[in-house]
Amino acid sequence: MKRTTTRKTESAKKKVKEDKKQRNLEFYFSKQNKATNDSQKTVNNPIYIKQHHANGLTNAVSEDNLSLKSIVDISNVKESSSTTDASIILDTSRNSTKSGSEFTGQLKNSNTIASSSSSEMSVDMNVLDFDPSKINWNGSKAPYRFLVDTFVAIEKTTSRLKIIEILTNALRTIIYHDPESVLPTVWLSSNAIAPSYEGIELGIGSQVLSKAITSVSGASSKALKQYYDKYGDWGDVAYTAKVSVRTLMEPKPLTIGKVYNTLYSISKLKGSGVVDQKTDLVKKLLISCKGEEIRYLTRTLVQNLRIGAVKTTCLIALAHAFCLTRPTNMIVSEPLDDKNRLFVEVNKESRDSLNAKLKAAEKLVKECYAQFPNYNGIVECLLEHPIEKLLDFCHLRVGVPLRPMLGEIIRDLGQVFENFEGRLFNCEYKYDGQRAQIHMDANEKVTIFSRNLENMTERFPDVVELIPQICLNNVNSFIMDCEIVAIDSEGIIQNFQTLTNRSRKNVKLSSITIPICIFAFDLMYLNGESLLKRSLRERRELLRTKFTEIKNRFTYVNHIESSDPEEIHLFFKESIEFGCEGIMIKVLDDSPKNLENKTRMNLLASYEPDKRIKSWLKVKKDYIDGIGDSLDVVPIAAWYGNGRKAGWWSPILLAIYNPNTETFESVCKCMSGFSDEFYKELKSRYSLESGNISQYKKWYFDVDDSLRPDAWFEPSEVWEIKGADITISPVYKAAIGKVDQNKGLSLRAPRFIRVREDKNIIDATTSEKLVELFYKQVKERKVEEIIEENEDM
Repeated sequence: MKRTTTRKTESAKKKVKEDKKQRNLEFYFSKQNKATNDSQKTVNNPIYIKQHHANGLTNAVSEDNLSLKSIVDISNVKESSSTTDASIILDTSRNSTKSGSEFTGQLKNSNTIASSSSSEMSVDMNVLDFDPSKINWNGSKAPYRFLVDTFVAIEKTTSRLKIIEILTNALRTIIYHDPESVLPTVWLSSNAIAPSYEGIELGIGSQVLSKAITSVSGASSKALKQYYDKYGDWGDVAYTAKVSVRTLMEPKPLTIGKVYNTLYSISKLKGSGVVDQKTDLVKKLLISCKGEEIRYLTRTLVQNLRIGAVKTTCLIALAHAFCLTRPTNMIVSEPLDDKNRLFVEVNKESRDSLNAKLKAAEKLVKECYAQFPNYNGIVECLLEHPIEKLLDFCHLRVGVPLRPMLGEIIRDLGQVFENFEGRLFNCEYKYDGQRAQIHMDANEKVTIFSRNLENMTERFPDVVELIPQICLNNVNSFIMDCEIVAIDSEGIIQNFQTLTNRSRKNVKLSSITIPICIFAFDLMYLNGESLLKRSLRERRELLRTKFTEIKNRFTYVNHIESSDPEEIHLFFKESIEFGCEGIMIKVLDDSPKNLENKTRMNLLASYEPDKRIKSWLKVKKDYIDGIGDSLDVVPIAAWYGNGRKAGWWSPILLAIYNPNTETFESVCKCMSGFSDEFYKELKSRYSLESGNISQYKKWYFDVDDSLRPDAWFEPSEVWEIKGADITISPVYKAAIGKVDQNKGLSLRAPRFIRVREDKNIIDATTSEKLVELFYKQVKERKVEEIIEENEDM
């Protein structure tokens, strides 16, 4: 009886298992048939990306018809010879914890998406030995796997030169084989999908991402949270969750263009149901990913690529790539080096000449990007014209913000006379407001950009209304540099904090309660002509003769021209009393007057976009005492307060930014300068409900193990702080190894000044800048010691 019961039980279990398998198969093929029917609809309804500003590349993309439902735990199911969708089965043969790519910039496996020729070629090799024609893939379009392998190779090195070399070779390969994919490659490598001023964002939050990953991997939300707490990186989370899952039939390989166009389509989705629409598109991408593709695609979705290829690196690689390799369809002379299709001579005698050409190309592309920061137009031009012609097509124009010129910081007015000896210069008030770049085109369309190139036109409808009124009859277009300052009803200027109380979007004229005044100080473009190469004296003269002042609404910065130290000291004092931050001191003309020391730097009076040079000097009240500069830092963690500060966050752990490693390096703890009101705002911003705190440290926080805060923050804002001096620290990691091999730098007696709403977290003070300030401080103190010794004698 017992044996019979056991047989019946085993038989019942077997039947249940077979029934379950049958139901799964029926569901699978019903989804297959639905996908086939849906494909007919999709063919007639392609998704087109909108043509970008200044971009001649318009690429229509029809979405792959992939089933999005995961079918896990189906055993012993063989691939069907009929058309199948991308249903998923569990593959336990792969190591779910494996990291790194099976390629190192090499395309080896002909059974995947690409194959190499008999002569193996890797992007991870010297640019002069690399031949882009030797790397091939099946099909005409560049596979996404090729770009991912490039990212893997880049992530394995910390050498900036090596990163440039790898990215250069990858771009050369795509230039040679698939020119239309160069632009998507550049955007994906730069961790963006459009120029920042266009305000186009993916808007992929944790809700969309977790839903998509859960759907394609079968992992639960709880498991994803555990992975995230462990790794602190969504790319690693997605890789861990999906690496053990494979499709019943391999989906169509992703291409670079497909990935980019889908991301752009996601960014344009608006209205009701947008979360589900974004989730569906993200799932389609994730389900087509293989191996490392999912890690880097997910990082791209959250715009945290982690490969160290910052803006400058991408620009240099782009310049080198087009200098060395030309598109096959470009009408140019034959390659000078047939071996590797190089458009430069390569021999021992020509190496210096080659380096000079590469440097010239770098300078040209950087200069172009500084006044026209739009990869769409730049890449389109490089694909059609020799690199030498770049500025003929991509130059300063209304509607595209240029990157602003910045001033060198000094802590002593005496430095002015040392730096500007024999030169004519101008002193201006440095107002405590929002720096703005105002554009007006021939149709009187006004656009306003921040110093970070953010379009903030919606925030200032009163400025939009005002601008046509200040233009004299012969002005039809211009680009102006100015400061927008909050004022009261009497016209008295208010501090920057008052200005921040204005709403940021959809501001109506009737709802404005904080009036503003524009203080103009430069003019970079007028009536279709760039003024960048004109001297400040010329630009200022045009500014003051082409526009008219309107009381308490539009005027010019207060200024003097003087070489008298006492007069300049008095002007500085008056600026502080007036409510300004300090003064700016600027060279008026290029040619030095009565300059005896001819070896000194020839300071330029031209407007130099995206440069901080000694032609402009900045002296602020806070710089006169303590260290020579305030620091822009990012709050990354905090401890629970005690005593009077119980219930608040105090102290706060602050960090600077290292662009080479894309990490935030701890620099100090701050608990001074905060008001009670600010503590309340801080508690709200970093509350448990906000989602901005975690008990786990992010991978990109470089913090010593001895520092154990009660909560880690999501980096989201920049604070300006001041301190007594910069010291070498065994605890803090800022600029570690740059001054002392085993120690970092820290700020002694830090105090909070204000939140820098005009800055992004990657605009925080860098490691290199902190080292520069440290050595400057050391040098100045040695001079002070010498002076004190002489006074004692």
